[in-house]
Amino acid sequence: MLLFTTKAQLTSYFNYGLFNVPSSSPFLETYLTVIGKSVKHIAVAGGFQASVNIKVNIYQGIKTVKDNNYNLRSPVDKDSLHFSTFIDNQRYSLPNGIYDFEIILTDNNSENKQSFTHKEKIEINFSKKEIAGSSIEILESYSKSVNVSSITKSGFDLIPYNVNYLPENQNKLIFYFETYNTDTILGKNKNFLYTYFIQRKEDTFKPDGMGGFKKQLTAKVNPLLAQIDITKLESGNYNLVIEVRDQNNKLLLEKKWFFQRSTSFIKPVTFNKNRSTYEFFGNFNNADSIKMFVECLYPISNNTEREWAINQAVKKDPDLMKRFVVDFWQKKAGDSLDPLQEWITYWKQVVEVNKTFKCGKQKGYYTDRGRVYLQYGKPNQRSQQNSESYSYPYEIWQYYRIQDAVTGQFYSNKKFVFVNKNIADDCYKLIHSDMRGEMSNDRWQYEVSKRNNTSGNMDNTSPNSIYGSSADELYKNPK
Repeated sequence: MLLFTTKAQLTSYFNYGLFNVPSSSPFLETYLTVIGKSVKHIAVAGGFQASVNIKVNIYQGIKTVKDNNYNLRSPVDKDSLHFSTFIDNQRYSLPNGIYDFEIILTDNNSENKQSFTHKEKIEINFSKKEIAGSSIEILESYSKSVNVSSITKSGFDLIPYNVNYLPENQNKLIFYFETYNTDTILGKNKNFLYTYFIQRKEDTFKPDGMGGFKKQLTAKVNPLLAQIDITKLESGNYNLVIEVRDQNNKLLLEKKWFFQRSTSFIKPVTFNKNRSTYEFFGNFNNADSIKMFVECLYPISNNTEREWAINQAVKKDPDLMKRFVVDFWQKKAGDSLDPLQEWITYWKQVVEVNKTFKCGKQKGYYTDRGRVYLQYGKPNQRSQQNSESYSYPYEIWQYYRIQDAVTGQFYSNKKFVFVNKNIADDCYKLIHSDMRGEMSNDRWQYEVSKRNNTSGNMDNTSPNSIYGSSADELYKNPK
C-alpha cells in the first residue's frame, strides 16, 4: 500500500495484486482509492463531480509492454461539504518477468494541473512445477456477480480495501486468495486444507478465536474467500497469515499480509491471585499492552515516577517496562498489602475509567476526569449539567472525605469543576478545585458561561446572573 499526495493536495492510496490464470497468463491488478475531499469538484447535472486522469506505463527495459490513459470520475455528490471517496480497479495481462511500473495522477479540475508520479519494480513469477499463491486481496465487501467485470473473481464481485490500517469501526477482516497447481502437485481430487489466522507481529502470538480453516479438493485454481471477526482485536501490529497444508498437515505454502489495528477495546485481564506480580506481568509479551500498564499509572504516580514512566513508554522496552510496573506495585503495597491484589483493584478502575471518560482516541486515564477519578476515587456527589441554555456542559464533583493516592494524605469536603467547550466530543477539562495541588480558579464561573461577559475587575468572581444557570448553587450544594 502506498499513500501519495500531490502538491495540489490530491490524496490517494495505491496498491496492486498478482494473480494467475493457469490456462492463459498471469495478470497484474491495480487498486486505487482517491479521497473525495482532496480533489476539486465542479458543478454538473445533479450536483458536483471530480475527475482524475490516470496514466499507467509498464516497461521491460526501454520497451513499453502495456500502457493506459483514462479519466476516473467520482460519483455525483449533491452535498458540496461531503464528497465521496472513489476507487478504481484495472487488470493487465502479463507473462512472468520483471517490470518497471509507472502511474501518473492528475486532478483534471485543478487550476495548475500538477501531477504525481509513482514508480516501482514488479516481479511476476508463477511456477507450474510447484504450488503457488496469489497476493492476498483485502476487501471492503463482496457480492455474487451478475455481470463479469474487472472486479469479478470466482463468481464474486470484490470491492478492494486499499489500506493496511483497520480502525475501530471496522469489525471484520475480509480477504480473497488463490492457490494454483494443487491438482498437479498433490494429485487430482485430493483433500487439502486452508488455515488462516491473525498473528501479532512482534511475538507471533495468535489471539483466541481469530482464525479458521476450510477443506478443499485439489484443482488448477483454489479460491479462498473468508472473513475474521476482529471486534475484540486490540490495538497493535499484526499479520494475516494464510497457510496451505496437505492431508498430513504438512505446510506447503504460507502468505502474510501486514496491518495495523487501532481501537479502544481492551481485552479483559484474568487474574490468578496465587501468582506474584513478577509471574503475572512476566506472561505479557506484547509491548503495546505493557506500555498501557505503564501509562495508566500516571494518575497515582509522583513526579519522579511519572518521569520514569514517560521514559519507559517512549523506549518501549518490554523488560524495562515490566520491571518498572512490578517495582511500582511492590513499593505501593509495602509490607502489609498484596501487590498483585492492589494492581487487580486498580486495573478494574482503569477499565471503568477508559469506558466512561475517554476523549476521542485518548485513553480515559489521561483525561482530567479519569485522572481525578483514579487519583482520588469515585466522588460522593457528581452533578452533571449538559443542557443549560447559557452554559457549556459542566460537572461538579464533591468528595466528603478524600485520599490522595499519590501522597496518601486525607482531606475533607473537596470539589472539582470540569467543563466541556467542544460540544462535538466528550472532553471535559478541569477548570477549578479547592483540593491542594490542583488548579484553583476563583473566576471559574466565567469558564462555564457561554456569554462573553468577562469582567475586567478581578475582584468579580462570577459573571452577571444568568437565568437558568445552576453552577453557583451546585458548587455550594452539589446534588
